[in-house]
Amino acid sequence: MSKKMENAPVYFTVAQVRFNPVLNMEGYLPTIQERMRAAHFPDFKRGTIQRLILPFASPSDVSQAPIPSIAPQAHCIFGNIEATTEFVLENNAMALQTTAYDTSDTFFKMLLDGLGIIDDALRLDFAERVGLRYFDAVLPKSNESLSDYLTSEVLGLSHKIGDKLSYSYSETVTMNASGQLVSRVVIKDGRVGLPPEVTVLAPRINPRFTEPKGRHAILDTDAFYEQREAFNLEKIGSKLVALHAEIQKSFKATVTPFAITAWE
Repeated sequence: MSKKMENAPVYFTVAQVRFNPVLNMEGYLPTIQERMRAAHFPDFKRGTIQRLILPFASPSDVSQAPIPSIAPQAHCIFGNIEATTEFVLENNAMALQTTAYDTSDTFFKMLLDGLGIIDDALRLDFAERVGLRYFDAVLPKSNESLSDYLTSEVLGLSHKIGDKLSYSYSETVTMNASGQLVSRVVIKDGRVGLPPEVTVLAPRINPRFTEPKGRHAILDTDAFYEQREAFNLEKIGSKLVALHAEIQKSFKATVTPFAITAWE
């Protein structure tokens, strides 16, 4: 069972499962919306965002670079009353995102319950991607510095040169038995935020993270598994647990014992 930190630095979490496309999603929405409302996600919204499509060039044609395109992507959002947690449903994926994270056990159960509603309505055939992404904010107090919270490997030169910092960026990509892990650390001056691809649909971030202004770090840790398999909620749950274990390893390798004590 996962344990919650008293002053946890996590301010946004998203998990997504990609499944077989269902082009007639509209016909199932009344049933899905009623089940979501009964599960305490009554805030229903429709929307469209623009997705950037990056085509792959043919290996035999190196003379012409692939041309990116923009494609509209329709989605439906089922949110809770507090507007802190939302399911985002597309015709081939469902995501659960929250700015009020509790524990991984609670979060995964919520996602699997939501996927169960979708599966009951659509009778899904396969899942081909399971992803989990955490954003943690490191906000030192006035008498502290980022070096108190972060290991030297991710600090770069942010604390050694210059007065005003535009940004310092560290990224490590690894493969493991659970999938792929991308560990990013961004150090900036200013206020905590989210990258553009996440901001467009994210619920409002807790003010305790966005109100402080100054030098801070964002830990952006993304783990995912890509393999087409028969749709099975129990297997998806196991993959989420395994991905979370890899994210925890990255987190513990990035922060110091001082940071753990401060957040517990």
